[in-house]
Amino acid sequence: MRRRPADPTWVPERGWLRPDRAGPDAGVSGRFLTMATVLAVAVRFYHLGSQSLWVDEAMTWNMARPDGGLSFAQQVGEEIQGPLYLALVWPLVRWAGFSEFWLRFPAAVAGALTVPLLALLGQRLCNGRSARLAALLLAVNPFHLWYSQEARGYAFLMLLATLASLAFLWLASRPSVGRALLYGGLGLATALSNFSGLFLLMGHALAVPVVVRPRGSRAWGAWLGAWLLIAVVLAPWLLRASDILAVDRLLPGAAGGTPLRGETTFSVFALPYTVYAFFFGFSLGPSLTELHGPGPLAAVRAWWPVLGGAALAILVPLVAGALRLGRRGMVLLALWVLVPAAAVTLLAARNFKPFNPRYLAAVMPLVLLVAAHGLGSLPRRLGRICGFVMLALLLWSLHGYHGDPRYAKEDVRDAAAWIAGRADASDPIMVPVVTHVYHLYHAGPGRIVPFWQVPLLRDEAAARAVLRERMGDAPKGYLVLARSWEIDPDGRLPAALMAEATIAAEAVFPGVRVLEWRRTPRASEERP
Repeated sequence: MRRRPADPTWVPERGWLRPDRAGPDAGVSGRFLTMATVLAVAVRFYHLGSQSLWVDEAMTWNMARPDGGLSFAQQVGEEIQGPLYLALVWPLVRWAGFSEFWLRFPAAVAGALTVPLLALLGQRLCNGRSARLAALLLAVNPFHLWYSQEARGYAFLMLLATLASLAFLWLASRPSVGRALLYGGLGLATALSNFSGLFLLMGHALAVPVVVRPRGSRAWGAWLGAWLLIAVVLAPWLLRASDILAVDRLLPGAAGGTPLRGETTFSVFALPYTVYAFFFGFSLGPSLTELHGPGPLAAVRAWWPVLGGAALAILVPLVAGALRLGRRGMVLLALWVLVPAAAVTLLAARNFKPFNPRYLAAVMPLVLLVAAHGLGSLPRRLGRICGFVMLALLLWSLHGYHGDPRYAKEDVRDAAAWIAGRADASDPIMVPVVTHVYHLYHAGPGRIVPFWQVPLLRDEAAARAVLRERMGDAPKGYLVLARSWEIDPDGRLPAALMAEATIAAEAVFPGVRVLEWRRTPRASEERP
C-alpha cells in the first residue's frame, strides 16, 4: 500500500510536473508532431469554405466588414464574445473581402496548432503514449473540426486553453517573473478568445492552493501578478459585458427572469451530451434539428445501438484514465474540468445563458487527454475494442460532417440563390431567425421582411397573426425556415401559411426549407 506523503501541506514532490523520460514510451518525437500536424491541417482545410455562413459567423463578418463604419479599436473594444478572433480576422477581410474561406482561416490554423500542443501537454501530465493518442484523437475529432471551420473564437479558445495549461505547469514547477508574465498573457488571450475561458482560469486558480501549494512570498507573488495582469487588461471588456448582459440574474435571491429559450435553458442531459459531443461532434446520431424538435427522445431511441456503443467507448477509457492519473493528477484535472462545468451549469440554471457544449470547449482537449491516457492503460484486448469502436465512430461522424446534409450548417447561401432566380421585386421574403445571414447572401429581387423580437409561437393563431402582418396584401412571396426551434419549436408556421395561401413551390437545402406561396381567390375571401 502506498503511504501518504508525510508533508502535511501536501506539496507535490520535486519534479512531479516534469515529463518522465524513463523508457522508450516517454517522449513525443518531432517527426510524430509533424505528422500529426499535417493530418490536422488536411482535415481542417478540407472544404473550409464550402458551407454557408451560419448565424454567429455572420456576426463576425458584420463586425469586421470594411463598410461597417467603425474603426478597428471601436469594434474590438465593443466585442464581448471573442475580441481576439475579430482582431485577427479584421485585416483578412479588408484584403480578401467577403469570403467564407478567409473568415474561417484563422480558426483552421488555430485548430491545427492545437494538436501538437496537446501532445506536449499530454507528455507533461501523463506520458508519451497517452500524448500521441490524444494528438491523433484530436486531429480527427469532429467537435474540434466543427469549430476549426467556424468563424468564431472557439478554436482559439481550445488552442490558448491548452497553451495556458502548459504555462500553468511551467509556472508551478519553477515560479519566476517571466513565467508569470507568460501564464498571465496566455490566460488573458484565452479569455479574449471567449469569456467562457475564464471558467478554466478559475479552475487553474483553485488548483494553486489545493495542488501546487506555492512556498514563500516570491512564489505567491508570481501567481498573484499573473492574475492581476489578466484582471487589469480584461477589465474594459468585463465592464462592457456587465452593461449588456443581465448579470443581476446571478445574484443570490434574484429571480431568474424571463426565460431565454422557452421554459428552461438547462436539461439534465446537457452534460452527458456535452461529453458525447466532445468525442463525436454534432454529426453522429440525432441531428441538432431533431434534438430541438418536438420529439427528441424518439430521435435518441432510434440511435440507441450507436449511442450505447459510443457511451462505452467513452466511459471506459475516461474512468481508466482518471484512475491512472494518480491522486494529484486526478485532483488537478478535476479542478480544471469540473469547475468550468459547474460554472456553465450555474449560468444556465440561473437563466443567464443557455447551456451549450461550446461554452465548455476550453476543457475539451483535457477530456480527450484523459480518455487517451485510459486507452493506453487498459488491458490489451479491451483497449483494442474501445479504440476500434471509438475510431470507427469518429470516422463515421467525419463522413456525416462532410457528406450528410442533415448535419450541415444551414445553407442560407443556396436558398437565397434559389429565391433570387424566381422572385419579383415586390415579393416579401419572410426570414425568421436567420434574417441577418440572409442579408449577406441576398443579391436578387424581393424585399426581406424581418422577424425581429417575435415571441415564441405557442399556437396556430399566433403564427397566423405574425404571418398576416408580414404578408400584407402581396399576391406571392417566400418563407425561409431555418433553425425554427428558436421561435417556432412546434412547426406551426408552415401550417399557418397553408391556411393563408397556396404553396406553389418548395425547395429544401441543408438545414433550410423554402416555401414559395401564392394567394388564391379562396384564401383571400377567407381572410377576415
